[in-house]
Amino acid sequence: MSYYDSNDSCYDDHRHHKRQDEEERGLLSEFDVDQSPSVPVSVTGVFNMANAIAEVDVKVDDYDDRVSLLATVEWSPADLPLGVTLAALIGAITGAGPGIVIPLTIPAVFRIWRRNSSGTTLISQKRDESGISGIGILTAGGLVTVLFENVTTTVHAVDTDPSKGKNEYFLTIELGNFAPDTTIPGVAPTLLGTITLTPQNVVSYTFSAAEIEDNDHYHYDNKKGHKKNYRD
Repeated sequence: MSYYDSNDSCYDDHRHHKRQDEEERGLLSEFDVDQSPSVPVSVTGVFNMANAIAEVDVKVDDYDDRVSLLATVEWSPADLPLGVTLAALIGAITGAGPGIVIPLTIPAVFRIWRRNSSGTTLISQKRDESGISGIGILTAGGLVTVLFENVTTTVHAVDTDPSKGKNEYFLTIELGNFAPDTTIPGVAPTLLGTITLTPQNVVSYTFSAAEIEDNDHYHYDNKKGHKKNYRD
């Protein structure tokens, strides 16, 4: 290959990378985020596929790229039998000492997990609550239930350290922990034993993921160990 052929090849390669870089910039060519806790989020539990509401995947093409994640979930706990609920509340009031708070809401925890070749990582988790909305009379003189609010919860997080290549993201729901001051000895097992939160409690949802290119157009390829300057 002559000097001119080699030079033309390098020029064409440079133009290709420059064009590719310009195409990837899109609308989010400048993006910054400050979030707490940072990725990865520490967690004592483990990912359970049975709790998954939705799944999306993104192919990341550069090491310094990020992934913006947005989830909106409308959910509601199942109705509770009024008899069991009243019995638990009456027992709680009778046996409670000063300062005890009786919970009238059901907590939910929403988590976004990332799964790739490096394993499964918690990206974000948010807690929300659904309170009592009313009493439902299902049959005349018969079954009566406690109804809970429909709640819409939004989780927005940014994965600041995705792996290069395919990254799968899962949105999960499960019953949250009641606050320590709402724990009532001898009553919680009776009432809380009937409460669960699963994907069946989800009314509707939207879960999206978008790859965001690095702000700095001087990319660094960790595998090849050299900088790629795509700017003129």
